[in-house]
Amino acid sequence: MTPPLDLRHYTSDDRELLLDIHDEVYAELDDPLATREAFATFLDHWAARPGFACLIGYDHGEPVGFAYGAPLSPDTTWWHGIDPQPDDAFTRETATRTFALSELNVRKPWRGTGIARRIHDTLIADRAEERITLLVHAAHSKVVALYEQWGYRTIGQTVPFDGAPLLHAMTRQLRT
Repeated sequence: MTPPLDLRHYTSDDRELLLDIHDEVYAELDDPLATREAFATFLDHWAARPGFACLIGYDHGEPVGFAYGAPLSPDTTWWHGIDPQPDDAFTRETATRTFALSELNVRKPWRGTGIARRIHDTLIADRAEERITLLVHAAHSKVVALYEQWGYRTIGQTVPFDGAPLLHAMTRQLRT
């Protein structure tokens, strides 16, 4: 049975809540990029972007997960370093063409319940962009397969900055 879900838009008052959820989700991983400090930097960077959107899911008042992202700007470096490199027509951004999903986190007790998909789908349901993109750890084959089930396709691989793991760059059309 799918648990009930109350979805609320993020406010700056929710910052610590997102940090706490992220800490719990990544507690068992030995990933230097998943520390609270590193995530706080990523969150602050994304939250300051024009068009930032974040939804937090609650089950009977209990926070269970969140997703956030923002449109890619014309000067984005998102597509740099992807192998194979997509052509210029694919990577040209307008600040209204591509929504980048930066994070989707669901706490362990609610994984496998459909909550992640509901948060994701609600976050992007009213987006005006043509497509959505995300980066996912190449080593996490189950997560890659899940995104493929949701309609994403891998366009290449990248290591976007020093210390980052190998990531799949994935896209999904929202509208034509």
